[in-house]
Amino acid sequence: MKTSFAVASSFILAASASFAQTALFSDAPAAVPAQDGGTATDNSALTPITPKLHEVILGLPIDTQRFNEHVIVLSSPWMGGRLPGTPGMEFAMDYMEYWLKRANIEPGVPSSDGSPATYRQAFDLGGRRVAKDQSVSITPTGGAAFSLVTNQDVQLSGLGSEGNAEGGIAFVGYGIEQGPEGYTSFTADHSLEGKVALCFRFEPMDEAGKSKWSGGDGWSAQAGFQGKLAAIAKRKPSAIIVINPPGADDPRATSLTTSGGRSLVQMPVFMMSADAADRVLQAADPKSRSIMALRTEADNAGASFDLTGATAAVSATYEEKKTKAENIIGILKGKGTLASEYIIVGGHLDHLGNGDFGSREGPGKLHPGADDNASGVAGVMIIAEDLSAKYAAAPADANLRSVLFMGFTAEESGLNGSRHYVEHPLYPLKDTVLMMNFDMIGRMTKDRLSVTGANSAKGMLEWAKPIFDRGGCTVVINEAMGGGGSDHASFRAVNVPFLFGIIADFHEDYHTSRDVSELIDRESGIKAVRLWEDLAWEMAQRAERFEFDDQSGPMRGTTIRVRIGMRTKDAEDGSGIEVSDVTKDGISDKAGVLKGDHVVKFNKEAIKTREDLVRELRKLEPSGEVQIVITRAGEEKTLFLKLGSE
Repeated sequence: MKTSFAVASSFILAASASFAQTALFSDAPAAVPAQDGGTATDNSALTPITPKLHEVILGLPIDTQRFNEHVIVLSSPWMGGRLPGTPGMEFAMDYMEYWLKRANIEPGVPSSDGSPATYRQAFDLGGRRVAKDQSVSITPTGGAAFSLVTNQDVQLSGLGSEGNAEGGIAFVGYGIEQGPEGYTSFTADHSLEGKVALCFRFEPMDEAGKSKWSGGDGWSAQAGFQGKLAAIAKRKPSAIIVINPPGADDPRATSLTTSGGRSLVQMPVFMMSADAADRVLQAADPKSRSIMALRTEADNAGASFDLTGATAAVSATYEEKKTKAENIIGILKGKGTLASEYIIVGGHLDHLGNGDFGSREGPGKLHPGADDNASGVAGVMIIAEDLSAKYAAAPADANLRSVLFMGFTAEESGLNGSRHYVEHPLYPLKDTVLMMNFDMIGRMTKDRLSVTGANSAKGMLEWAKPIFDRGGCTVVINEAMGGGGSDHASFRAVNVPFLFGIIADFHEDYHTSRDVSELIDRESGIKAVRLWEDLAWEMAQRAERFEFDDQSGPMRGTTIRVRIGMRTKDAEDGSGIEVSDVTKDGISDKAGVLKGDHVVKFNKEAIKTREDLVRELRKLEPSGEVQIVITRAGEEKTLFLKLGSE
């Protein structure tokens, strides 16, 4: 999908609202005669002088203007949160490709069939099941059947299987086998066999729509899909419909989508809105209860029963759809004896869309990703433009390395784009002398930039330190050499020296809907860009290459410097590692980890065994924050551990 970027300029008008918030005033007020013969203050001289926005922008250095423009466009609502496989991500890739082309950066992806090179390195991100055909209809006894509206009233989930079913309707409350104080949703001897079972999402609630069982903090493990669907399925219904309960204090209660895509039971599983459930009850419940009345009953006692006034018929089929992803890659070709060696300057272009995974505040809101990582990609594009001009001005006999500019995709879901590149390199990894990665450089505190990897090659820190010292940023050297958490980790894993730049002091807005362009510190961010550009330019000319230091990585004997307050064991079903204990008030406890959770990702790396977790822990310093993904009762959750010694 291609689009014109003329419309992008419209977003620039929102660029620097914060720059113009301070009104200027004229000279101090003058004293004037008062009516009583004294003097009074002439406040007319206090007319505010508000700078015009275009004057503020034009008064900035040109590179700050460029940084400002790129961040605003990439984080605008037009980009839709830059989730791979969406139109917004396509727009973002078009935008980066446009600016690389404008900077005279050539396409970096050679063709295998002799056609022209492109800027796109494509790969399959993975498959997902999507509903192909789905329907739910209700037939009242002695009345005409009516169909529920797909994707408005009902939606086929990925939690079940394909199939057709028809039968009576049974209500099973929250579908909970055994809860606190003897609570159960199932009436003894009540048969579900062959029926369509209706159950509520979540678990018994109080009047405020909060869990009665979790102490007011989210939901207990009983609320998850896995346990309730298994409890219902073993009673052999023909299909399950999960109803979003009215009044629940959870944003998911208004959504028909689910985060879980793995089949948990071998029968169709649909999601249903509360409004649609009310219409079903009008037809099926002889007592004419509302869905809120049934919720109140289920909140207090869990007896299941048949809704004898109607029957239901459902149909469900899926198709497998592959998500295509693309890295954006351009090349600035070198000169002379160094042209066959490569420097990579990159950052991830993707973000979280509407926060369906990886969000710190849950799904349903646009996550613009201004700092994470529109700011880093803005830096990559500016460096490309500036280095291109320097290369063009260099003498014909200059020796300069080639530079690859990369916008990686699917970093947020597991470093997928950078991992694909190192597994399918377009240029020899043995001749890739340095990988420079930017991720979140737009909100530095007191110009503090954390740099990891300066000791990933012998002598590189000594070479880089004078450049750090004159660069305008306060460089905070991070000695944790595992990389982790961003795309440089993929290159570290194949012994490519790297430098990773990120804000030294994390803010609470990343991975939320609050990561917006208005909060970006343009002047500070451009200091990081200039520093990275100086490093790349110096490395492009340096006659010697650095030797990767294989003792800098997370070797088996490396001391683990962090404690995260959980004990684990390998899961019997191979689904990550199981949390066997959580230290009270420890890091994991504070993050919301529970005993019985399965850790499947840690710092964006897949976790299959305890050794995998130990490997990742060896990479970390006892500061900052790390993202983990756990599964709980069949649902994935993203949590954030605030690191530190316990």
